[in-house]
Amino acid sequence: MLALEDITVVSLESGISAPLCTRLLGDFGAEVIKVERPGVGDVNRHWDSVVDGDSSAHVWVDRNKLSVELNLKSDEGTAIFHELADEADVVVQNYSPGVVDRLGVGYEDVREINEDIIYLNISGYGRDGPYSDRKAYDMVMQGETGLILMNGSPDAPAKIPLSVCDINAATYGTISTLLALFHRERTGEGQELDVTMFGGMLSWLGYFPQKYWHNDELPERIGMRHHLLTPYGPHETADDRYINFAILSEAHWELLCDAVLEQPDLLCDERFATNEDRVENRDVLEPTIESLIVDQSRDYWANRLDEAGIPWGDVNQLDDVLEHPQTDHLDLVKDLETEDGPIPYIDTPIDSDTLEFAAEPMPNLGEDTDDVLAALGYSSEEIEQLRADDVV
Repeated sequence: MLALEDITVVSLESGISAPLCTRLLGDFGAEVIKVERPGVGDVNRHWDSVVDGDSSAHVWVDRNKLSVELNLKSDEGTAIFHELADEADVVVQNYSPGVVDRLGVGYEDVREINEDIIYLNISGYGRDGPYSDRKAYDMVMQGETGLILMNGSPDAPAKIPLSVCDINAATYGTISTLLALFHRERTGEGQELDVTMFGGMLSWLGYFPQKYWHNDELPERIGMRHHLLTPYGPHETADDRYINFAILSEAHWELLCDAVLEQPDLLCDERFATNEDRVENRDVLEPTIESLIVDQSRDYWANRLDEAGIPWGDVNQLDDVLEHPQTDHLDLVKDLETEDGPIPYIDTPIDSDTLEFAAEPMPNLGEDTDDVLAALGYSSEEIEQLRADDVV
């Protein structure tokens, strides 16, 4: 069963945040109509061409959608968008600040024709406030929300390679849309929603704000170690591999010292009596642990950690992850059937006995324009005239 199979989403989207949000809604069964600039389309179509000529980003975020080319700078294009919005349940947009209002496709414009609409704005900083007119991209937002300066090694900060700020906004956008649909089911009321990359990332800062508010502590860059716990993280082994383990409790610490490292004297050292003590004296403890781990192979430590019941894992390259036995067991890599042949993708990671998820390939630019317009009642002749007038 496709949970959102009776829901229609019209999207004015670009990049990753809104496209990933609507892809998730499409995965859940919604009909997603992606409105794109004629002849150009979403910028994410052009970042590379590694997937049989399509971009990897487009394949990631644009499955389960219809693509309609529509010139929103024309009166006819705006009118067609209003017709689409009139029949929609949800509109999603992440255009640059002020654009949808200038084009006449903002919330107030849509609400005049569809008062039950759920209208989701995804933006960097929100639609008002001192930063509201700023454009926002993932790397910019990683810097603004503190991620870059807390990530990396002591010698240099680093950007997180995943588009975490975009993914955050897409996730909150999806959650907020589902909540609004549930609210409308109960009350009959539509609404306007705002999700910001800035606010979303602040909500993901975890315990760091508490450590600042209560201990005047700013997070230092500690590479592969953990800010709150030690020993914790990948350790290089004698065979130039890594063993990755986590000491989360005093019981784990005792097991590590006695059963794994065979260094019971560490338990008698007052500098390491509690986790806070160990973190305070990590400059002594962590080199000690590292010097012990590097003397034996990955397999040696894996066996000892496993026998002791301490959480551990490998440090894998991407190809190891995609070919991981658990990846295979969970059936996470599937194929989209396209005109160019099957394209592998990572499936929605939700397991259910009743729910089903859509798996339609990403659309070519404008491939659904005629069908969508025909469904609105336009004749073939009218569609050809709109194309001649550069409206579609």
